[in-house]
Amino acid sequence: MATPSMQNVVLVDMDNTLVDWDKEFAKRWAEHRPDDAADIIKDRQHFELEQNFNKELMPIAIEIMSQPGFYAALEPQPGAIGAVREMSDAGLHVLFCTAPMPFQYETCVAEKYAWVRQWLGEEFLPRLMITRDKTVVKGRVLIDDKPAVKGRCDEPEWEHIVFEQPYNLGVKGRPRMKNWAEWRAVLSEYFELKA
Repeated sequence: MATPSMQNVVLVDMDNTLVDWDKEFAKRWAEHRPDDAADIIKDRQHFELEQNFNKELMPIAIEIMSQPGFYAALEPQPGAIGAVREMSDAGLHVLFCTAPMPFQYETCVAEKYAWVRQWLGEEFLPRLMITRDKTVVKGRVLIDDKPAVKGRCDEPEWEHIVFEQPYNLGVKGRPRMKNWAEWRAVLSEYFELKA
């Protein structure tokens, strides 16, 4: 198999881009605090989840997202698995570029690998990169929900395509993907795609 050109590399974030991170958190939050309003998660304003809570609730949020089994239980975003396979079939080299949980690296990293194996199979395991600094990773585009992806490199090689979430609606001047059904229309601006 030929080595892929960097010109056909699509970097895909996992949490709240490929997988529905908030859905699992909201489910566990409701189990822990059933009297809280459901929109506490759905309408959050800050990317870092714990920043959406006051000082009293922040430790509970951190405890929930740090539970062993949390990352393994995440469901794919609607259409995400099919989109990844379609992108590969269209000649793109899809790599998963995701950050580890800063509060709990131990099971988070292992569970992200387990998630890829479960949902996409063994052949996608070498495509998983776990890093706190995505700016040093090479690729043509990065699809990521984070409003601003920053790191050591001030001008990464990739262009950031914002995967829409409530906390990034204020981001202007960047391409945007509202859902995985839009992948072909959005990426056709950057790549020649096989039919």
